[in-house]
Amino acid sequence: MLTFSESTLPLFNILSGVLAAFVFSAVVLLFYNIFFFFRLLFFNQEGNATNSLLPGVSVIVCARNALEQLQSLIPVIQNQDYPDFELIIVDDRSDDPTYDFLLERKAQGKGFKLVRINFTPEHTNSKKYALTMGIKSASHELLLFTDADCVPVSDQWIKEMVSEFDHEKEIVLAYAPYQRLPGLLNHLIRFDTFYTAVQCFSFALAGMPYMGVGRNLAYKQSLFFKLKGFYKHVNLTGGDDDLFVNRAANPENTAISLKFESQTVSEPKTTWKAWYKQKLRHWHIGKYYKFRDRFVLGLLHFCRIINWISFLLIVAWIPFNFIAIGLFLVEKTIWLVGMNKIKNSLNEKISWWKMPFLDLIHTILFFVIGLKAYFSRKITWS
Repeated sequence: MLTFSESTLPLFNILSGVLAAFVFSAVVLLFYNIFFFFRLLFFNQEGNATNSLLPGVSVIVCARNALEQLQSLIPVIQNQDYPDFELIIVDDRSDDPTYDFLLERKAQGKGFKLVRINFTPEHTNSKKYALTMGIKSASHELLLFTDADCVPVSDQWIKEMVSEFDHEKEIVLAYAPYQRLPGLLNHLIRFDTFYTAVQCFSFALAGMPYMGVGRNLAYKQSLFFKLKGFYKHVNLTGGDDDLFVNRAANPENTAISLKFESQTVSEPKTTWKAWYKQKLRHWHIGKYYKFRDRFVLGLLHFCRIINWISFLLIVAWIPFNFIAIGLFLVEKTIWLVGMNKIKNSLNEKISWWKMPFLDLIHTILFFVIGLKAYFSRKITWS
């Protein structure tokens, strides 16, 4: 007959394992907060004086059937407070009035280039091909990218992005938030965008740049051609921004711009299905990052999942375990205070008290969608 201690040993081992997993995840998350994320709290944004002459810039936008978006975007870009830039619109096989509208804009003045894509070669991603054609047509070394559904927040956008370039800096990363709309989905989209940006910028400051966002990204034309463009992932859906930066970026050649004037604001998805498909594509691309980046990001998100799960189990099984609850509150409080300050510096409008709940929902969805994205062999735009 089993004794009381023997019969409770399996449960004791399970509880010990849950506690150990919780402590491990909490310590790792504290490390990420302090060593990586909180670098943004002390970052002093200074443009490079070497760009006082304001070199020429080619602004490149790829679009397909985006008439209304381009009608809003083009005037904003053309009214930028910058002396020497060209706007290149790459029309990727539009079958609506977009091309006719662009022909009219081209006829209205100089500094506007129109590249028409009539077909995409086999085994080539259409967005990457369109971007490549736009880059080949660029007259300037500095290339600045955004999407048709994005709009710069100020007329200083080009100037602020260019100010981060010098003879060493070849890539500039900047923030591209989504419009603020009512509802849980919009809150989650903006939290996801903010949290991704925190990772992107803080890792770059730590000497580990690993991605960029095509809605607001700049790099040198010579760098693109030196790396033979997108040839390593030309057939993949997505990755024209983050996979290229993952290959091209290093601690010496990458800069970030956190100034509000350098931001572009984008139209968010308005249905859960559309956002799910978007995140599935984005997170699918992550498995093609360098091993170091996959490991560091994987450990972060693994510990986020383990931290929430183990804490909820501890609360359910051991409601009076004040040490575990105290450690959880300490870790989340430090995270919340730091993230709230970073959020304010980026002018992101998410209420601080909503952030822990959004973090929990985001963690669950990241686990579910991330698993599907990782094990999916092919992701399409449809």
